[in-house]
Amino acid sequence: MPAQNTRGGGCFDGLFALLAAVADIGVLAGTGVMLGLRGWARSSRDGKHTSGGPTGPSMDWTPVVWFAVVWAVMALTAYACWTSGLRITGGTQAVFAVLTGILLCVVLAHEYGESHPEPSAPSPTAPYNGTYGQCRSGGDSHECPGG
Repeated sequence: MPAQNTRGGGCFDGLFALLAAVADIGVLAGTGVMLGLRGWARSSRDGKHTSGGPTGPSMDWTPVVWFAVVWAVMALTAYACWTSGLRITGGTQAVFAVLTGILLCVVLAHEYGESHPEPSAPSPTAPYNGTYGQCRSGGDSHECPGG
């Protein structure tokens, strides 16, 4: 009696990997569109962002949480597929999980940058008017005009 093969068939694994990749792309696109429309509606509703206090707008955690959930589901699916013997699907899911993790870091950095803007440069108190009493010839201030 031949030993049973615990690994999935190559054809099934490849087709399942393709189906999972299409589903991943659909989920990421849907999440991006939904969050993009949310941000667009939010910015058109109240100017740019709602002010979160004297330091500026508070950080919007919604996009970060959504992409973190998508990343976690992809990583768990990759692990489950890999341990069940579907190596092609598990590898494909792992690649998508890594790319989604990078996207998560980009979204986190963007949201942090939006909530913590660079401080504006202080305006000069008085414009620069010449040498301020210093003589360029090297002499003392009695030799220079205005000194």
